[in-house]
Amino acid sequence: MPETKTPDQFPHAARIMDYFLGGSENLPVDRAAADGIVKLLPGGPLGARANRRFLNRAVRTATRRGIRQFLDIGSGIPAAEATHEVAPEAKVVYVDNDPVVGDIARRILGENPDARTAYVDADFRDPEAVLTAPATKELLDFSEPVAVVLGALLHFVVDAEDPYAVVERYKKALAPGSLVIITHSSPDYVSAPVRAAVDELYTNLRVDLASRSRAEITRFVDTEGWTVLAPGVVSVNEWETEEERASDADYQTNREDTAGFAAVAVRN
Repeated sequence: MPETKTPDQFPHAARIMDYFLGGSENLPVDRAAADGIVKLLPGGPLGARANRRFLNRAVRTATRRGIRQFLDIGSGIPAAEATHEVAPEAKVVYVDNDPVVGDIARRILGENPDARTAYVDADFRDPEAVLTAPATKELLDFSEPVAVVLGALLHFVVDAEDPYAVVERYKKALAPGSLVIITHSSPDYVSAPVRAAVDELYTNLRVDLASRSRAEITRFVDTEGWTVLAPGVVSVNEWETEEERASDADYQTNREDTAGFAAVAVRN
């Protein structure tokens, strides 16, 4: 009989991302797959790192506004400058529906002695399951401001799944002063050859990718009762505040490498 491979013998998207971000939660098979991705999309790691740097700036922006609660949905592996590391005094609930992510996350968070973090195994598309999960209800107080992080997630939710309505359900659960933090891939600044490479990559991975313009991405955050914070909906590497400018690495990264937009909105 042929030998049956275990999950650790196949590359995994979350571990590949961890490798791109300089983390240690990845395996040789992931690193080999990552090298193949880089040959197809040389800017891939640059975009991943720019996305993480934006999320770090946005989390610090939230803490400067007094927010001490985060709901990080579609979080991936909570390592390599994850939310709870950037905001060590905050309470953080990570949400993902990937069993590989769950196994690693529980191990990482189990090593956190402050018990200020939790992991919820749930799908973004099911807001009720996320919001009413025992860990969510125990750790987060929705009568106070919460920052919901949707980093590099929404482009994996196709229009047929009504992502706008799903996001609105989360937003309605939030108190005034809460934030929604998003990044979303987009073809707006991407050349035809890179678009073709992206299409080839996700076709090979058998993953549906929702291609949305800046205007379509803006619809997630620029809604009634919410204000998009300056500088607005901008290329991921260009989002910055007066308190914290983008880094030299961001200024050296171009829009095509980041291939997406970032935004932060506050509930009025």
